[in-house]
Amino acid sequence: MQTQAPIALPESLDREAVGALCGQKGGGLPARADASAVRRADGAGLALLWLLRRRGALEGTLDEAIAKDLAVFDEAQAAIPAPKPEPDERLLARLGRAVCALAARWGEALAYLGETLWSLTHLFSGRFRWGDCRLTFVRCGVQAVPVMMLIGFLLGLILAFQSAIPLKLFGGEGFVGGLVGIALVRELGVLVGAILMAGRSGSAFAAELGAMKVNEEIDALETMGLRPVRFLVLPRVVAGTLALPLLSLFVAFAGLIGGGLVMGVLGFPESYYIRQLQTFVHLNDILGSFCKAFVFGFAVSAVGCWFGLKAGRDAGAVGTATTAAVVTGIVTIAVLEGIFSVVFYAMGW
Repeated sequence: MQTQAPIALPESLDREAVGALCGQKGGGLPARADASAVRRADGAGLALLWLLRRRGALEGTLDEAIAKDLAVFDEAQAAIPAPKPEPDERLLARLGRAVCALAARWGEALAYLGETLWSLTHLFSGRFRWGDCRLTFVRCGVQAVPVMMLIGFLLGLILAFQSAIPLKLFGGEGFVGGLVGIALVRELGVLVGAILMAGRSGSAFAAELGAMKVNEEIDALETMGLRPVRFLVLPRVVAGTLALPLLSLFVAFAGLIGGGLVMGVLGFPESYYIRQLQTFVHLNDILGSFCKAFVFGFAVSAVGCWFGLKAGRDAGAVGTATTAAVVTGIVTIAVLEGIFSVVFYAMGW
């Protein structure tokens, strides 16, 4: 294979000559160059010669003055300190940084919870926005009744059919009504209602406040001296807290209708099903369910508003906040359900 002949560099290697030379090579350095004819070189020419020599592409004998100038380049290059490698971050340092970030996040959440609870003292101060609260109650409560009743009816239907299969093996299908009543009134009615509210209303709260954060409306409220928690969060939290007990009541009622329908299919009269409910479902079950509904409604609403206030300032951040609000709301419901179960067991409920 024939090698390419070196390019003869001109006697005066100035900026124009360097530009023409590199332009001929498509913007790159020549593969081989002969510097025997070079007698004068400015800064651009010296830089070209130094790069060619560094790559081993420079041939010929350099002029003595140019060789001295290139030595200055070498000294300057040697004086530049080598970049220090970044020290390896130890596991303990990363763990400590993660713990500090988590503690700061929990501190912000506790401060937000405290401010929200303190804002409840202003409900009857005359400055509470009851109009916004009523509008939010209609959106997250009244308008959610159809889907809540549909899910509750299907839940009671499925629960009755699925429980009748194993109970029939022991001749206990007559207890299906009591099982459905206890499950719906004590647990599933409020639990399913809270999960649906987290997906429907909690996400809406996060999206609304996140959009206001993007449009700098929350910053405008703070500039005018209005606290976002009292002005925006409190009406939504109150509406969600009041709406969930009623929604859980509709879920349980629709589920009992579905369970009664299955009992009729199994051949049991309506009066028998009602007696089963009266025997197994007590007042403590209803009161405990309402207590959990109030707490779940407050938690779901507060979590949705929290992630809305903490959202970033772009559309993607709003979507992330909405997703986080739903997931965190459901996890919070599960944790609170476990706490209530332990407390009610200790109380004998």
